Amino acid sequence: MIIATRSFSGCLFGICGIIILVFLLVLVIQGGAWIAAKILPVLPIFMEIVIGFDLFILLPLAIFRKTRRLSGDGLYMSSYAYGVTLWIWAFLLTYTIWGALAVIIGLFIVGVGVVPIAMLATAIKGQWQNLGLLISLLILTFGARSLGVALRRSSVIPPSDSWVEEIKE
Repeated sequence: MIIATRSFSGCLFGICGIIILVFLLVLVIQGGAWIAAKILPVLPIFMEIVIGFDLFILLPLAIFRKTRRLSGDGLYMSSYAYGVTLWIWAFLLTYTIWGALAVIIGLFIVGVGVVPIAMLATAIKGQWQNLGLLISLLILTFGARSLGVALRRSSVIPPSDSWVEEIKE
C-alpha cells in the first residue's frame, strides 16, 4: 500500500511539474510577444542606420586591402542586427497568425524554427508582402554574413615564397 501511494504521489508530482512548466512556457511566450511588439517599431529605424553604415562606410572600406578586415568584421556584425530583426518579426508573425503552439514548435526547432514557420504561415494566409519581407531579411542576413567572411579571408596577405628559397640555399 505504501509503495502504491508513493508511486501515485510521484506520478501526481510529475504531472503537476509538467503543468507548471507548460504554464511558465506560455507566460514566457506571451511576455516575449509583448516585448517584441514594443521593440518592433524601433527595429526599422535601427535597420536603416545599419544598412546606411554598411553601404556608405563599410563597403567603400572593402576596396583597400588594409581596411578589408575591418569592413568584413563590420558586415559580419551587422548580419546579427539583420538576424535579430528577422527573428523578432518572424516570432510576431507566427504568434499572430498561428498562436503560441506554433511558436513553441518553432522554438523547439533549434530556436530558429519560428522563421520557417512564419514563412509557411504567411504563404498559407496569402500575406505575400510579409513573406517577401521575411525572405529579403533572410537573404540580407546571410548575404552580409557571407560577404563579411569573404572580406576577412581576402584581407589576409599570402606569405611570399622568399623564405622557401632561403631554406633551399
